Amino acid sequence: MRKIILTAILGASLATGASAVAQTRRLEVIVFAGASALPIYIAQEKGFFAKEGLSVNVTATPSSGFQMTSLINGKFDIAGTAADNLVAYQEGQGTAAVEGPVDLVIVSGGSSTELALMAQPSIKSIGALKGTQFALDSLSTGYAFVLRKMLEKNGLQPTDYEFVAVGGTRERLESLKDGKMSAALVSEPFTTQAKNAGYTFLGEAVSSVGPYLASVQIANRAWAKQNEAAMVGYIRALVNAVDWLYDAGNTDEAVRILAAKTNTSDAVARPSTLGATRGQAALAPRGALDVAGLSTVLAVREQFAEPKKKMGPPEKYYDLSYYNKAIAK
Repeated sequence: MRKIILTAILGASLATGASAVAQTRRLEVIVFAGASALPIYIAQEKGFFAKEGLSVNVTATPSSGFQMTSLINGKFDIAGTAADNLVAYQEGQGTAAVEGPVDLVIVSGGSSTELALMAQPSIKSIGALKGTQFALDSLSTGYAFVLRKMLEKNGLQPTDYEFVAVGGTRERLESLKDGKMSAALVSEPFTTQAKNAGYTFLGEAVSSVGPYLASVQIANRAWAKQNEAAMVGYIRALVNAVDWLYDAGNTDEAVRILAAKTNTSDAVARPSTLGATRGQAALAPRGALDVAGLSTVLAVREQFAEPKKKMGPPEKYYDLSYYNKAIAK
């Protein structure tokens, strides 16, 4: 009898353990490495994803084309990306070719951004960039149009320069270092690296267009609907991570997390960590969505994208039902 009881207890314990394992949902998330992904890094390191029963594997994307096509094709569940990337592919204006219908949706906000125009040390003005090449992530998505607006305001027309797609921020900085490109748009923490290496800072690009929604969390609409519990848990973990980051007592630890995740020093990671809670590139408190900033994204795309196409309205591109459920608990 005792043996039977012990066997039953052991069986129950194993079943409970198996159940606990089964309850952990693995998500594949693809992001641009850097400060915009800091809430995701924090949610990993501080256990906010684990608290929601999630195991989140984060992949740094080499480019927006790879990121968006991989998400659309179901290789990843969620992406942390630029709002303009979603709009571009949703409207059939993405740089990379995709097969089948595209139905993406923004599920939570993120932040605006600071995009530094960095140039070779010998270049001291935007005017001196006439006839040169710029390193970008993509020629028709992300921040290409923001840069066009900045250059237009400084007297340069599209025929005065050439945009070259080289990949994400890390890749763009490398293109400066190897001398292939004259200038590049760079975001933190790589902006600080470029400045420390002696490259010329020629100004900040996003201020040229006004309030601008940069980073957002997106998913395939059908996937989000079919995986609502995971979607809500993921967003709730990010909201908790942003709340944690806004606690000044956690700044030093946040610096160490960003430095480790981006393979930089604490000194390089500190400015972008501080910028995550203050200034133009600050994360929206509680991960709220800046609808006015999204409207600017649409307006800039309408001005520069080819072929010309009417965008919007903003609500066409987002569904905040998951976010609202996440913050309600």
